[in-house]
Amino acid sequence: MLKLRKSRTEDRSAELRKVLGGVELPAIPELVTMAIEQVSAPECDLKEVAETIALDPGTSARLLTIVNSAAYAPRNPVVGVHQAVTMFGKNRLESMLISLAVSNAVAKTRVPGFNMNEFWQVAAWRAAAAAALSRKVDRAGASVNFSAALLEDVAVPLLVVNVPGYPTVLERWKAGEGSLADLEEATFGWTHTQVAGWLFDEWGFPQALADAVTETGRPEDGHVQYAVVRIATSLSEPRPKDEIIETTSGRIASVFGLDEDESVELLQTAYTDGSQLARTLS
Repeated sequence: MLKLRKSRTEDRSAELRKVLGGVELPAIPELVTMAIEQVSAPECDLKEVAETIALDPGTSARLLTIVNSAAYAPRNPVVGVHQAVTMFGKNRLESMLISLAVSNAVAKTRVPGFNMNEFWQVAAWRAAAAAALSRKVDRAGASVNFSAALLEDVAVPLLVVNVPGYPTVLERWKAGEGSLADLEEATFGWTHTQVAGWLFDEWGFPQALADAVTETGRPEDGHVQYAVVRIATSLSEPRPKDEIIETTSGRIASVFGLDEDESVELLQTAYTDGSQLARTLS
């Protein structure tokens, strides 16, 4: 289960400010922060959480949209926040609140050549794939895996706008000159996932989430704790969708021993589910 924490070190905050310059960091709405704190408490009262969420019409509407989507497929339409909160459950609700808060924080980022709708489509595909794979191999980590896969690129829109030269690095990555992390490290001395971890510190988000986003070990090398997130990361590669599915399904089969045809179906279904989630986030 995710547990909220406060910003850990002034050093990491300073690194974040150095990267983004004097830009004002996106803020998380106070009501959403309060709801996340409530749902993360050991003695969580979901009724109390629902009452807090209901005070934020935007978050309420987006939660209802998600819980009524095909991914949850309720028998009857869910029309109230209290019912939606109950359907999500504690861990999944915490994960969803964090995801909605972050998507709202970066929603207004607009820059020529950077497509936010496409950005959220890929992010939501990763998240849906991580959730589906977790149900098979890592149920205990499902909520963390979902959020980490969704939010690992969340710093990219901020970097595109605020860091000179970053759009060029993105173009080089899309042109196949190397992995995005390697190009970032060589050009700037940091990666976008490191910056995301610093952002989570600033927002007081869970350590488990920051760890899952910034962990760089490969599943094939035995780093099984974050294997689901790392495999979901490959869905971001700048290649044709069918080619990505073929390669990633092979990795899933190799790492987790799942049937490759089953893995292909999982990724294809996740793409459809992710498209619905992306429309809510973008």
